[in-house]
Amino acid sequence: MIDIRFTALLVLALLIFPTVNYASAHNNLNSDDQTIGNYEVQVATDPEIPDANHPFKLSFRVLNHQSASNIFNSLNTQVSEVNNFRMGVRMYYNDQLVGTIPVQSFDKGEWSTQYTFHETGNHIVDVDLYDVGPNGKTLTYTFNITILSVFGNIFPYIISSGGIGFIVIVVWALMTRRKVKPKH
Repeated sequence: MIDIRFTALLVLALLIFPTVNYASAHNNLNSDDQTIGNYEVQVATDPEIPDANHPFKLSFRVLNHQSASNIFNSLNTQVSEVNNFRMGVRMYYNDQLVGTIPVQSFDKGEWSTQYTFHETGNHIVDVDLYDVGPNGKTLTYTFNITILSVFGNIFPYIISSGGIGFIVIVVWALMTRRKVKPKH
């Protein structure tokens, strides 16, 4: 005989399953996007939290949000990577310009470069997208990138010592446990 509770749970799971179609981990600390007009610029760092004085990968992606042609298909917005665009990047720390990536032309909508920040803290990154604004103006997107060295070399040691401490406690508990005979 089929259990009615099991059948009910199975039917409920099959009904709910199609609604769960997207899941993701947390956003990266230094990953962000900003949209101005029809253009969106995305920025990300790899590793997630770069260290001062260590090179990291700085990635950019440029998307075009083409608006719908009329009100009947206004919910049908096309998003695609922009081809053939010009972009330059300026980096600031404490309102002082500390670095630039010169204006370059790109054939694909995604590109990355190696970069190194020398100070810890919050850096402001201005991304200039040329010739795409109204009347060919430049659009400027502003992002925050945090550089930390708080964890530095100590973070792996803390994790390792926690794991070793756990193993020591479990081994000690297993070695020193006594069998207790139940009293009747």
